Parts: sequence; C-alpha cells; structure tokens
Amino acid sequence: MENKLVGEKTIAFSIAQEILSTSTNIPPMPDNGTKILEMARQPIGKIDIPDFAKLVESDPSLLTRVLQLSNSSYYSEVEKIITLRAAITRIGLTEMTNSVCLYLFQTILPKFPNIEGFSYNDYWSHSWACAVANRRLGHPNLDMGVLAGELYITGLLHGMGKLLLAIHFPDQFTKCIIKARERKLPLHEVEKDEFGTTDALVAARIMKFWNLPPNICAGVAFHQMPELAPPEYIIIAGLTQFAYGIAEMSQIGNSGDGITKELSSAYFAQNSNLSISKKEVQDKIVQEILSLLAAKSGESQSEKYNKQSVQTKPIKKKKFTWIKSLFGMS
Repeated sequence: MENKLVGEKTIAFSIAQEILSTSTNIPPMPDNGTKILEMARQPIGKIDIPDFAKLVESDPSLLTRVLQLSNSSYYSEVEKIITLRAAITRIGLTEMTNSVCLYLFQTILPKFPNIEGFSYNDYWSHSWACAVANRRLGHPNLDMGVLAGELYITGLLHGMGKLLLAIHFPDQFTKCIIKARERKLPLHEVEKDEFGTTDALVAARIMKFWNLPPNICAGVAFHQMPELAPPEYIIIAGLTQFAYGIAEMSQIGNSGDGITKELSSAYFAQNSNLSISKKEVQDKIVQEILSLLAAKSGESQSEKYNKQSVQTKPIKKKKFTWIKSLFGMS
C-alpha cells in the first residue's frame, strides 16, 4: 500500500507540474491573500478586525463582493451597506472571514466548463457545505485539536483537484464523472484507474505551490483516505472526510461522486478513542450541521433531519437562499 501511495504521489506531482506550466496558469497566491488566510486560520476572537478590514479593502474585487453579499436579499435590512466595518456588523465576523476565503479562491482559480452532473456552481456550493461542516467539527467542545479556521479552508479546498482536472483534462475527467455515476463508485477510485492518482493529491501539490500550511495540504491530500496520512495529519484528514460525508448527505451542490461512504464507515467511526467516534455524539453533531445547512438553504423545520434517522434520510434539494446570496446567483 505504501509503495502504491508513493506512485500516486509521484504522478500527482507530475500532473501538478504540467498544470502549473500550461497556458492557463494558476497564479501565485497574492500577498493580501496570504495575509487574509493567516488571519482566517486564527480563532475568531484573535482576529484584529481593523487589520482584516484593511486587507479586504486593499482588494477592490473582494470588497465589492462582500458588500454585495451584505446588501443581498438574504438580509432584510433596508439601509444600504457601503463600508466593510458595517458589513462585518451585519454579517458577523465568522461569516465574513468564511465568505472572504471563498471569494479569494474563486478569484484565483479559473472557471471550468460545465460537465453533465458537475457544474461550476454545484462544485462551489458543495465545497462551501463541506467547509461549513468542517468548521463546526473544529469547535472546542469536540476537543479535536485543530483550529476551526484551518478546517474551514481545508473543507473549502478539498475538491480543488476536481476543478483543475476538469479544466486541464476535460475529456478524461468527464469519463471519470460518468463512470463513477454509472457504476456507483467513489470518484477518487475511478480517477486512480484513469489518471493513476487522485484529484486530492493533485490539489495538495498546487496548494504547496501557494505555500499553504502543511496540515491544510495534508488534510486535502488524505481526506479520501485518512488512514494513510502521516500520523500528525490524521485528525485533520479524518475530520475533512467526515465533513465531506455530511456535505454529501445535505445534497447541497454536487461533488461528482458516484457513491460516498456512510458516516458509520468513516475513519473516526472506527476509532473508539475519540469522542466523535461515539454514535450519540455523531448523531448530535451531524443533526446540528445539517440543520444549519438546511437553515441556510431556506428549508423549514419539518424538512430537517430526525435524530434517529440522521444517517439515512437525504435532505430534499431546495433553492438555496443563502448560497444564492453568497454566490450572487439570480
């Protein structure tokens, strides 16, 4: 297994180098982006709001998008917001940092042409859902030892490799999407047959190019197989795998997967030494996250999960009120 992983990493490195050298270049992380991410990784109480505001205000594109969000139909306030400080007051600092991170990566990463069953908006909607779930798994009451901000960024970028493969190898990646769907297989297993590696390992190589922290890179690289992660990164990889499963259950967006593991078979469900491995803890946290995602998507209380059936019933797809505001959808 170890030799196989080494081979997959080597292929991922080669693909990443090819992507970085093509005409559709992945730009370096901008200076303000590096500083924004450094602040976003911190506990909310430690973020210096004036410094954070200056960083966002230095980027007209980011500033425009967060102001649009604060003035969107999701919020009922009539008064128009024209300053970032006012926007933070209306949205809240946590939501603001989350949204800025999303907009930052959407600005850096190029768009890809829609593939049947896997669109650009669906990709980002699913990534957002995974990020929200992952952030909650970093709450101190679970005592997982990983910062919530780092988990949010990891969840947001977990599927970045799919976006890159869709852009640079559209025919091969489309074959993977179709095969995974038709045969009801995990997409990363199909990718191994087609590419010799996984989208997550490719993404991790690009993230290293951006000098993102090693734990975030590893969390993305191994979220499909936490048991293969270096020991110091098993927790962040396992949490991201768990968050991914919750995002799939929410049916927000589309990951391109043909099938995903039940949460009962996830890495942490098999590790009895952690509180999150206990079924009663899992049921409670999953219900809480799905209720949060349901509220963001405009669903009623009656459509949220029942605690006893939290891992068996899917949330019905809705028009996503918050997501529409977040992504500026009409």
